[in-house]
Amino acid sequence: MKGIGLATSPSWYCSKVSGCNVNGLLAFGGRNSIIFLDATAEPPVFLGWICQFRNRINSLAWNVNIERLGCSGDEDGKVHVWDAETQTVIAEKQNIHKNKVTVVDWLCSDVVVAADDRGHIFTWRFSHDDVQYFHPEPQAVTCMSCSPHTSTNIAIGYKSGLLLVFDLSKKGKVLHKLRGHDEEIQSLVWCPNLTDDINKPGDDCVNERDLSRGSLASGSRDRTIRLWCLAKERSLSTLRLPTSNSSRSHGDDQSARSRTYLTLLWPKNMPNELISSSHGGEMLQWSLGKSGKGKYQVFRAGVSSSTHSRTIFNIVQVSSDTLCSFSMDRQIILWDFPALCSKSTIPTVGGVVTALAVSSQTGRLAIGCGDALLRTWNLGSSGSFYDVQSFWQGVKAKVTAVAWHPVKEGWLAYATEEGRVGIYDVLSTKGPMLSSSYHRGTIYSLVWGKPCSVDGSHDAGPWFFTLFSCGDGVIFQHNPSRLQDEAEDINTLIRTTNNLKLKLPMRTEIAWKPNFSIAAIGNDDGSIELFAATSLRLVCTLHAHCKIINCLRWHPEFTQASSGASRCSCWLASGSNESDVLVYDLTAVLDKKSNIDSGTPSEEARSPRLITECSQLLSGHKNRITSLAWSSHVDGLLASVSYDGTAQVWNALTAAPIANFRGHQNRVLCVEWSQSDADLVYSGGEDYTVQSWRVTEQEFRTPPEQKSKSKGKHKGSKRHHQPTETEAVKASTEDSEKLPAGQQEMNNVGQLLEEKRQQLLLDAGKVTAEKVTAREVNVVSATEAFVGTGGSFGQQVSEVASSAEDILPEDLHLTVSVSAPQAAVESEKISRHASLAGKPKKKKVKSLLPVCSGHDNRGKHFAYQDCILLSDLFYGSETVKTEAAERSSHLGLFTDRRGVFDLLKTEGLHHQKMGNIDYQLLLEIWKGNIGGTLKTASEKNCLSDYLVAVASISSQDPACWRPVCHQFAKQLAAEENHQRAVLYLLACNDVYAALDLLLEHGMYREAVALGKCRLSSRDPVLVKIYLAWVCQLSKDGNYELAAKCLLAIRKPADAASLLAKRADAYCLKVAAHVCTRAADDGRARAHVLRYVQHCRLAGNLQEVVDTLGVHRQLKGYELACTVQQLLVTQLLHLTALPPDTAVARMEKLQYLPEFPVATGNATPPGSETDLTQPWRTLLLQEQPFLSFIAHMWDLHLPVTMATVAVAELYDDLRGNQQASGSQTNDETLIVFLSNEIAMCVLSLLLSDAGAAAVHLSNCLGTSGIVGRPDLLRSVCNLIFPYGCDNAKSFLVNLSLPVKLQTKERDSGNITASQYETLRVEGAHLLAGSSDVSNREASHVGSAESLAGSRNVSNCEVSHVGGAESLAGSSDVSNREASHVGGAESLAGSRDVSNCEALHVGGAESYM
Repeated sequence: MKGIGLATSPSWYCSKVSGCNVNGLLAFGGRNSIIFLDATAEPPVFLGWICQFRNRINSLAWNVNIERLGCSGDEDGKVHVWDAETQTVIAEKQNIHKNKVTVVDWLCSDVVVAADDRGHIFTWRFSHDDVQYFHPEPQAVTCMSCSPHTSTNIAIGYKSGLLLVFDLSKKGKVLHKLRGHDEEIQSLVWCPNLTDDINKPGDDCVNERDLSRGSLASGSRDRTIRLWCLAKERSLSTLRLPTSNSSRSHGDDQSARSRTYLTLLWPKNMPNELISSSHGGEMLQWSLGKSGKGKYQVFRAGVSSSTHSRTIFNIVQVSSDTLCSFSMDRQIILWDFPALCSKSTIPTVGGVVTALAVSSQTGRLAIGCGDALLRTWNLGSSGSFYDVQSFWQGVKAKVTAVAWHPVKEGWLAYATEEGRVGIYDVLSTKGPMLSSSYHRGTIYSLVWGKPCSVDGSHDAGPWFFTLFSCGDGVIFQHNPSRLQDEAEDINTLIRTTNNLKLKLPMRTEIAWKPNFSIAAIGNDDGSIELFAATSLRLVCTLHAHCKIINCLRWHPEFTQASSGASRCSCWLASGSNESDVLVYDLTAVLDKKSNIDSGTPSEEARSPRLITECSQLLSGHKNRITSLAWSSHVDGLLASVSYDGTAQVWNALTAAPIANFRGHQNRVLCVEWSQSDADLVYSGGEDYTVQSWRVTEQEFRTPPEQKSKSKGKHKGSKRHHQPTETEAVKASTEDSEKLPAGQQEMNNVGQLLEEKRQQLLLDAGKVTAEKVTAREVNVVSATEAFVGTGGSFGQQVSEVASSAEDILPEDLHLTVSVSAPQAAVESEKISRHASLAGKPKKKKVKSLLPVCSGHDNRGKHFAYQDCILLSDLFYGSETVKTEAAERSSHLGLFTDRRGVFDLLKTEGLHHQKMGNIDYQLLLEIWKGNIGGTLKTASEKNCLSDYLVAVASISSQDPACWRPVCHQFAKQLAAEENHQRAVLYLLACNDVYAALDLLLEHGMYREAVALGKCRLSSRDPVLVKIYLAWVCQLSKDGNYELAAKCLLAIRKPADAASLLAKRADAYCLKVAAHVCTRAADDGRARAHVLRYVQHCRLAGNLQEVVDTLGVHRQLKGYELACTVQQLLVTQLLHLTALPPDTAVARMEKLQYLPEFPVATGNATPPGSETDLTQPWRTLLLQEQPFLSFIAHMWDLHLPVTMATVAVAELYDDLRGNQQASGSQTNDETLIVFLSNEIAMCVLSLLLSDAGAAAVHLSNCLGTSGIVGRPDLLRSVCNLIFPYGCDNAKSFLVNLSLPVKLQTKERDSGNITASQYETLRVEGAHLLAGSSDVSNREASHVGSAESLAGSRNVSNCEVSHVGGAESLAGSSDVSNREASHVGGAESLAGSRDVSNCEALHVGGAESYM
């Protein structure tokens, strides 16, 4: 915790929750932790904290003799002793009464005294674990102070205003009982200087100086300070707080009194001065020797610090010239005591830190907290390190999001848990500007962006921005210049712009790119949609997450490390309820958007892309991701925080973890980088702190492993084991032998109590003697609150404690007051046994619909089949509907009324067979067959009270029995007899009330059955029932049954979305089937793409082809599957691919022949072999690898190879291809290579050799293949069968595909003339030619063949886009193509010459 920014606030309304030791180390309790502050440093520095406590700390005190020891008490009745140097708890004791500990103090070096809110006082010598209890007054103790002069005397103040002084050396004898205060005592302090005999009663030698000074001071809620003389047992003088200005102006004295908290400090060596708190945060110095107006002075504000604005609870003396105060305004102020002014203000946090944002203009850090305060921290302030401003006007709730205006300096927008949006100008004193539009729930995201509209009416110039708030599933757009107008729901604009009619997903996050050209919106189904500004046209959908999106962050456009635009400027990071962070490289998507915006593209080009994989996967966190932040200093440096309680820094370029910060003690919710320091990060979370930490100083690189949760099987069996009588006696004897004499005596007392308890239980007949075990005897008789192990803390404690042995008498720890509290506990146990003995065991109700329930519980596979049946039944052809109806008898709840009647008939027959006649009759009544039911019951002698009541439906005057039936139904429902209650409601013909009753108690299945029987099929209540059931099933994770419900109410898109949440292969297939039947092609395509990706990664190629047979628009993937099978076959033969991968165990395509393996028995005629670098020649049936692929497509695939068809196949594959950096294993690498090779061959068929060169370069430049020489060599041998000398030079110097596309030159190992030749000839770089002559290209972008040729001559391309053959030819001549679409052959020919393409679009043919 060193270097913490803002700590948690001290606890309120505690009389002694702070303290300072002799070294100036300040400690205070905040929530369930103790924070240490070095008050002597400038500025003050937080040194650490102890956060091992589970409950709120109410009091703490420092040990006077051992400066590093302290003690504390919490609300659970525990007292702790801790070491400030190691910041650990060294001893802990549970109060036997388990009441809230209100105050603790040190009686001596190893004795702690504590008091609780029931008046119990106990002392604990922790070095020997001896405990003593007192209970002098049955009322709450509010404050306590141990005398610094007589170590056994303590003063205790009570809630009633009573003040007692005890002498613990005389077994808790009350020395003085002082009365004078009318209300609770809030503070007690001893005079620092006293004579030895001033506290002796009846002593008349006390001089006037001591009388005027007194010996004890008390402060009370009655707004008085009393000075007590213990020798006279009376009040010497009374000081009254001055009247506050606020109470005088409002005249509400009672209200002012309730807000008053009067705490005192008697400074050391200054007996005539007293410090106290006053009204409204004032602090007073009283001069006890003066009277009148000059008897007190008010502390004032210093030059660079302020005073308190609310009630002060504690005042502590740090040194002779420094005081410290703690207030309700969540500020800690250090005071210059001699000057009576403040010198330093330390802000604290009183709630969960939910949001952080750094301003690029002012350098201020905005902090959103759960204490209804908005804070700004001026990190660059030269006057004070803790220059923090707090804003409360208009907030009124937990601040959940903050955002600085991109241009206007000082404008800060905030959002709250109540759905409120406001804007503060932090550089002025004005109040906030509030939006008139509210969200219904919490706002989780708030960003500034470009105004969005269909016609651009909101756009008022390049520097005009609107505010976007995301909460309760929608995003509102607020106009800052007209906040009084209603905010616009951007879903309406999205529907209009994109012509959408389907239900939109719930919005959970929004993030604008720094240049405000595009907005990313996260949804609850895990998808991320990219929209173009300002019309919100859908550009792309990212669907790599499976759970709700929590945070989105765009990489900055510029960083300090980059000279121009950052190379990561198009990167988007996302976090969800999953534990991984995903990073997307969207360069290709945004480049396509720019081209569309600058031209007039076709409708196909404007269609949005779907991306299902990320570019980088950052794995390491163990729980959901809550916030992300990119560094503005270094490219690709990303910080993430998680529910696992850590903050992680990543290098997103390499997906490598850099540092892990573990300083938080609870879940971390927000993170931000410093704008001025590249190594500094700020984070906040549920531990109520804002912490600043440096990346380079962290010890760990990755988050810690989570501890596995034990299921407790062995513990459970041990817990319920009942030892035999012999074992019990033996255990009792062994335990008693180990105990000292005093403990054995207390055990005898406990045994007597246990015997009495057993006798009472036996008399009541509740237990038998055999069930009483020795373990129970030991638990009762151990009296762990009174005796301990007898260990010591250490040599230092033992030495100091030895001098204090005479403080408590030897027999004091044996004076055990166990009888009263323990007897009460035993009495409570007996009464609890007696009350539980008379309760009958609840009988489990049988299911009314067991057949239907049995079908629904068969498993996921059967549920998927049911979804297919329902979609066929609702949306299939007549033949399909007939076939589905024959197999859907168990799906009556999800079909029509006839189906429900058939289902209830089946259920009735089942109940009749099982002997449950009552249930069969009940179902018949649900169907409305009352007459038949009564006749059947009469014949079988099964009439009952509810059947008779149902018979009243035929009565002519229902006014007499209908109210009675309603009342009886309520009674039955209160007795949890819901089924009979429904019957009586039906007897009154109140179907809706019956349905509400079933829904209220979660009986959704019964509600559907009843609603289907009694209501019209168009009644909206049926939809309400199904939706309520869907909501509950979704919470339970039963997505399959929820999908069936959604299909029943004709919501196939929602059903498919629920099924897709499983993210396994078969559920995606079912979701695609449902969408296809419902004619929702867009969603069907998305699910099919994800399913195809799953199957290809698993090697199920035949399943992919079968699936694509239904979806003709995705036939391009069938070509890729062919390439994948061929590529895997060759790589396995070349031993370049491990045989244990999933793709290696692929399910081969049935319609393709067995592929031959590549052989190296062919060499180009006339070529010379380079013995120093031999190239392995690999041909398939005397054809190069790429030629063989085209040959297989033409022979075996039912795909038309016309130009238009090939172009469509190419666009289909390219539109969904992932970036080259997302291959994390062999499976994803093979899929990527297959797609690129397939697109390469399609590009050659389209005469686009330049695109083919790009795809081949992508194959050899992907991160998955780099570093694997065997795999790289094998792929090169397949692609370039006769060598790739030029390709080698090109790929070494231009390894990234981006460099090829943008024509950047890297002159490391290549000359300028060579580079110009490569640039002009394009794809010729990848050719195997070693002699290129007499060649002319008439256009910069022309590209020659990717061939195995060694000698290509007299070749000319006359068009810009022309491309020569990709062939195994060694001599190309005398060939001419005279047709527009003609193409020269890609053949195994050895002699092809004089080749010329005469047409603009001409390309050489594949033969």
